[in-house]
This record gives sequence, structure tokens and C-alpha cells, in this order.
Amino acid sequence: MIPHTSKKHALALDFGGTKLAAGVVNIETGEISALVRKSTPAEQGAQATLQTMLAAGQEAVKRSGLESQILRVGVSFGGPVSKDRTTVLHSHHVADWDGIRLTDQISQVFGIPAYMDNDANAAALGEWHFGAGKGAENMVYIQVSTGVGAGLILNGQLFRGSALAGEFGHIIVQPGGPRCACGRFGCVESLCSGWALARDGKAALREAPLHSPLRELCAGDLDQISAKTVIEACRRGDAQAEAILQRAFTGLAIGIANVVSLFDPDTLVLGGGVTRAQDVLLRFLEPALQEYLHPLSKGRFVLKFSELNGMETLLGAALLA
Repeated sequence: MIPHTSKKHALALDFGGTKLAAGVVNIETGEISALVRKSTPAEQGAQATLQTMLAAGQEAVKRSGLESQILRVGVSFGGPVSKDRTTVLHSHHVADWDGIRLTDQISQVFGIPAYMDNDANAAALGEWHFGAGKGAENMVYIQVSTGVGAGLILNGQLFRGSALAGEFGHIIVQPGGPRCACGRFGCVESLCSGWALARDGKAALREAPLHSPLRELCAGDLDQISAKTVIEACRRGDAQAEAILQRAFTGLAIGIANVVSLFDPDTLVLGGGVTRAQDVLLRFLEPALQEYLHPLSKGRFVLKFSELNGMETLLGAALLA
């Protein structure tokens, strides 16, 4: 419930593996008054990332002109956080985050309380309140981006477990498969995340025919290959890219089938950068879901895509406040 106060805005900070975003958000309407984006200085570690975000947050507050209306700070972090949601446990994509009491440092800088959760939980809240999951009683939000995670709305409440619920990206769906950022093999994230698609695209380029779409899209330069390159090459009929995405989205479908069997949601929402290529994703995902879903699960949930244009995590971070 929103407190009875004239202060109805929150500063939202979204720590991603490749991107940072800070915005001032009306927590009643979801309107973003100011938005500042920065690249994550991942190679420089946690402290550089934190300083970059603090500067972005200060800039967003200044741009908004609403400093006196900001009630709290909501923080979305791209990795697991402690049960009391004050401390970062780990980041698979930026070094030296382990054990940092992030909410304390942010509160000290902005002079107001800060509240934190992991990015998938935040995105689930954003989608549930303002987007495709609005009105759902039991919703699973799956984020496929730099990393892969999930947020669970069960019986009308965000479910956190003892702290680590929703680590969908680390369900093993292909034993002995590619090595994951977590150190294990064959996790969902190791197959269909942005970094996994880029890794497989680079491996494929070494054997790609001279005039293949994959090679032409990156001009033969390994450093130019990203998940977007692989997806676009698939659209152009590249056989290697098709094979990469077949494996990737089959792994995603197996993970979804397992989650559906476990939680029986009425709504399943897909979000994150990789899922914006809906034409390519559904081409491989839909037949795989038909193969791997339990027969009794078919037709019991609605599959939707995020309706918040990449803002679901930032909006959810604001709602944490």
C-alpha cells in the first residue's frame, strides 16, 4: 500500500550486467519523469559501477526537478541478494560485489531509505503492476537478457523463498552442456542468454562459409558478434545461426515446462532483450513447448511478452520503495 503522503515518487536504480539505468518514477502511475542510462564499467569492478550509478541517480534527480517529492530509493540488482535485501551476494558479470551492503551506501548518498531486490523480482513486480501481468493471481516472469532469471508472483504476492527463489537461469536443462557463468554446465543461462548466444556465434563464425549471413553481418570480425547478430543471421536463413537458436530456445522451453509443472501459473511473461525478437523466438519456442509441457499444463496458462518496453525492471525497482 502506498503511504498517505504527498511524496509519491521514488528514485529507481537498475544495476545490469551491461547497462545501468536511473529514473525518477511516480509509484502510483508508473510515469518516468527523468531517465539516465550508462554502460556498466564491468571490467573496472563493483566500486566503479557503483560510482557510475550514483552519478546517474543524482543526474536523474536533478533533471526531474522533483527532489522534494522523492520518498525512497528502489534498487534492482542483477544478481542474488541477501534475505534481508540489504547486501549483494554475488554478481556473475561484475567482479567484487560479494558482501557489499548496497542499500546502506545508497541511503547515505541520497539521504533517504533504500530498498533492494534482484532484477528478475523487480521486473516481475513492474510487469505485474503496470504491464502484461496485471491482474494475474499466479504469474511467472522470465527475463532473458545478459543473464537469465525469473520472478514469481504466487497467490498475489512476490515469492522470494529464503532469498534465492527465481534463479531460473541456473536450472540445468542440458547435463554436460556449455559452461555457465555460475561454474556449472548446461544451465538455461548457458544456452539462451545474450552472452551465450554471442559465444556460440563466435564459435560458429570460425567455420562459417565465406558468404554466409553470419559472416557478412559482422564483416568476419569476431568482436562484432552479439546476440543480435545471431538473431538477424537466423532471419536471413543462416543455417549455423538457426542451429544455435534451436538449441538455445529448446533449452528455454524445457526450463519453462519445468517451472509450469512446479507452479501452475495462469500467466507467464517473457521479458528482457533477447525476447524482443519475438518472431525468431516463437519459431523455435512454441514447438518445443508443445513437446516438453506436461499434457495437463497445456492451455492452462497464457504466454505473454513484456509490455513495458524494457522499463519493467526500473518500474519494479521503484515499486520496491
